[in-house]
Amino acid sequence: MVNPLRSLASRVLAITLWLVLVPATPAAADPDDSASFYDTTGLAVGEPGSILRSEPIRPLGNFGTGERVIYSSIDANGTPVAVSGTMLRPHAAWTRGGARPAIVMGPGSQGQGDQCAPSRLMENGVEQSERGFRVNYDLLFINSFLAQGLDVFVTDYIGLGTPGVHTYINRLDQSHAMLDAARAAGGAQRQVAFWGHSQGGAASGGAAELAQQYAPELQVAGSFSSAPPGDLLSVVEHLDGTALAPVIGYALNGLMERYPQTRAEILPQLNDRGREMLATVAEQCILDSQRTFGREDSSTWTVDGRRLVNLFPDAPQAVALADQQRIGRLVPNAPVMVHASPVDDFIPFDQSAALVSDWCAAGATAVLSVDPLPPISPGNGPNHALPAVAGYPAGLQFVLDRFAGLPVPDACNAP
Repeated sequence: MVNPLRSLASRVLAITLWLVLVPATPAAADPDDSASFYDTTGLAVGEPGSILRSEPIRPLGNFGTGERVIYSSIDANGTPVAVSGTMLRPHAAWTRGGARPAIVMGPGSQGQGDQCAPSRLMENGVEQSERGFRVNYDLLFINSFLAQGLDVFVTDYIGLGTPGVHTYINRLDQSHAMLDAARAAGGAQRQVAFWGHSQGGAASGGAAELAQQYAPELQVAGSFSSAPPGDLLSVVEHLDGTALAPVIGYALNGLMERYPQTRAEILPQLNDRGREMLATVAEQCILDSQRTFGREDSSTWTVDGRRLVNLFPDAPQAVALADQQRIGRLVPNAPVMVHASPVDDFIPFDQSAALVSDWCAAGATAVLSVDPLPPISPGNGPNHALPAVAGYPAGLQFVLDRFAGLPVPDACNAP
């Protein structure tokens, strides 16, 4: 008998090779033929989780059918907002009993420009246009879920694709987007699980712990949170000077967008290079941001040459609001697996272990899965990116076991 996880690993490898080798789509006269779909200006926003607009797509890989959607949610300030995403349905049958469950997926860091929204790249996977180079690397996992017979709903998050600034790593914004995606996927009538790596790991963990409060009707079976940036202030310090340093700009842009009072504390501290960084990354996808600002030390962005972490005492409002983005202070209402690498280039392992400990201390069921990969090119990201693939089989088995109602072994195992 063929081992289903071994077969799945083969599929993941095949999709990886496809995304690496497929030629980028040439730039067209209009680099975004779907621009009108994402223009939500004047669109009436309904009840959270309601589908406001949809159109069919043909997802790359032919593992299922799909619809690009606009659905309703609520931002951190309580304002109704339209969010884009993708609903995908598999060709494969669900053979594990009961109604077909759904995975609600939070993408990893895509960028801050609207062109970076994953729903815009479900059909091509890779695209080169006048707005830069874009890759929907989450297709690896999306197609693997479809191959298991699972429905998949992928949110673009608030402001990524639709009008407005993408509020990168805002806990409430991205958690609401995930929970309302679960509502849109019928999560009140069938089981759902949250899934994500990196930014998606924080979104998955945030949704897991906010579910009981925000959307108690959802049938949440469990969640998988890989390399979650759960403590924003700690992550800013850890990322400084690495290849992923420009995502600090995404976070600052998002913080000032959602909490305008922080502008007076942040902007005067930045020199011309720092302001240029903020304006540039706001229009970029992740690979272009890395090429432009990767490995820069934040001291080169500030007026007095201090690193951002050393400016915290001069920005008490910004620090307090950044601290509000921390996950681990609420209690998930279903089991969660956190996957993390002790040698992650970008996300401190200790905060992932602490997240499991905090949840368990509050009475939740949480498991720490430790990535086994050794250090690879430190500071450049392999030990942050590769665990998304290395942890996939354990995460998938964890989620499938939750759908089956099995007990959770090794719970609360964080050191």
